[in-house]
Amino acid sequence: MPHSSGGSRKVHVEEPSAQATIAMLRALKQQYEQHHGLEIQDAALVAAVQLAARYISGCPFPDKAIDLIDEAGATAAKTMMPVGDQEENVITLQSSSKNAVKEAIVCPNHVAQVVSQWTGIPVTVLDQEEKDRLIHLASRLRERVVGQDEAVNLVAQAVLRSRAGFDQPGQPIGSFLFLGSTGVGKTELAKALADQLFDSEKMLVRFDMSEYVDRGSVLRLIGAPPSYKGHEDGGQLTEKIRRRPYSVILFDEVEKADPSVLNLFIQLLDDGVLTDGKGRTVDFKNTIIIMTSNLGAEHLTAGMAGKITMEAARDLVMQQVQKHFKPELRNRMSEIVIFEPLSRDNLKEIVKIQMKSVVASVASRGISLSASDAALDVVLLESYNPMYGARPVKRWLLKNVMTDLSEMLVSGQIGEGSSVSIDAANDKGLKFEVATKVSDSRRN
Repeated sequence: MPHSSGGSRKVHVEEPSAQATIAMLRALKQQYEQHHGLEIQDAALVAAVQLAARYISGCPFPDKAIDLIDEAGATAAKTMMPVGDQEENVITLQSSSKNAVKEAIVCPNHVAQVVSQWTGIPVTVLDQEEKDRLIHLASRLRERVVGQDEAVNLVAQAVLRSRAGFDQPGQPIGSFLFLGSTGVGKTELAKALADQLFDSEKMLVRFDMSEYVDRGSVLRLIGAPPSYKGHEDGGQLTEKIRRRPYSVILFDEVEKADPSVLNLFIQLLDDGVLTDGKGRTVDFKNTIIIMTSNLGAEHLTAGMAGKITMEAARDLVMQQVQKHFKPELRNRMSEIVIFEPLSRDNLKEIVKIQMKSVVASVASRGISLSASDAALDVVLLESYNPMYGARPVKRWLLKNVMTDLSEMLVSGQIGEGSSVSIDAANDKGLKFEVATKVSDSRRN
């Protein structure tokens, strides 16, 4: 008679497909409706599977979809209200009696709200307001990033495809290599994108790749394995994305990174996941990855100066890129974008944008500030440096406008309720005129 050897055998159970998970939810639907005392739309079941697949990592099907429906039902049950209350509620309510309690209906929006609570990701069903926001994303990015329409359009299109559900499954939303001189808007575009998508530049995860130049850099990014020093700390990259799975990731000056780091990026762009030092899979499919590089920037500067054609300059830049980066990495990029050097007109526009930022900053202190066109011309003249693009503009305003305003504020010349105008001085620089002085009572 056959007998057991006494050992246990590991049986691998495949994770069910999305369609199989939907079928399971339909079988469980009545049970959860009775438990929560509400109705669950079939569309909510489908949304639970789709959103769980996209946004929730570290938990397999069907568990994560079931948990979503359960939590959405619990949330909906808490918001049931009497029929007599005629105010609108986010939940669709039904009733057959005026004195009865309305029955809550769980719809896709409620499932999306739960996903947002769990992940911090701004997940919503695509309503008309969000559609308008996505359609106008490129124009809003151009309000901050001047003279780089090609780069802006490519990034905006990648986000649009992702939110519409047409992105490449299992890979990051988009991956870009931004090439160009210092101060032409590469980092600014990454910041603007984080601000537009998440209402804060703080949602940008930034790495200076000049700090990852040795072979140990990979372990710093993904975490050291067991028995290695720093194992408990986790990886600098993987830990941030594990906690914030929907992010704009900026790898600045990527050409300075150790080749082993670039090999890691090949895996990241190919699979959309990395395994950290603790053996956990970290999902990057909800990220936008931007790498910046100054490779070949001198050719673009020469092109802008008229020494060679811009077409020849772009070709020389791409030759350097091909020499430095493996084709395996280049071919996995969504786009390789060359940022043009900024013209004087571009820089004039940037001066206006930066001055608006100064105006907004002092407005938070109750001070009204205005600057004439002549003052903007002075800022451009004094800060103009084609080698460094827009960066000298911000530094010049900080040193020559914000410092002066700070001194006036501390000395009591200006305060809440003051109006200050900035104009070009007769000799050189700027002059500040206080149209409305702070009152004596306020000073005291």
